[in-house]
Amino acid sequence: MSEVSIQEKMRPNHCLGCGLDNPYGLHIESYWDGNEVVCHWSPKDYMTGPPECLYGGISASLIDCHSVNAALAHANRQQGNDDQFDPAMSMVTGTMTVKYLKPVPMKAVELRALIDKVEGRKYMVKTALLSDGVVCVTGDVIAIRIDHKK
Repeated sequence: MSEVSIQEKMRPNHCLGCGLDNPYGLHIESYWDGNEVVCHWSPKDYMTGPPECLYGGISASLIDCHSVNAALAHANRQQGNDDQFDPAMSMVTGTMTVKYLKPVPMKAVELRALIDKVEGRKYMVKTALLSDGVVCVTGDVIAIRIDHKK
């Protein structure tokens, strides 16, 4: 895995899911691991849903932000900006389908995202949220690339 997280390359960033500069955020940190983007994250006690399980909306938020960040990292890597991201490029969620397969225990989880394909500005990302190596939630996300004027 790389030494600097994808989110660190995006600073300043106040996103609720991935913004390291948002004091109320989830503060995910994602890294390249071969052709996948991986994140290890631990919930806070107040993020519980059903007894002793992670609230489903948090699982969805984790998949959303991790997937969109994977797409952004992929786009920057394709342009040779792996070390420092192009600040004129960003991504937003176009669509997201989440499947809850098993309850997520209130402990550390792993997220694994893979860029499935790219069509123009659309990046199709497949992400899994795992607990103890077991896939609990999956997400199919289409991230839309936005190029801001420099």
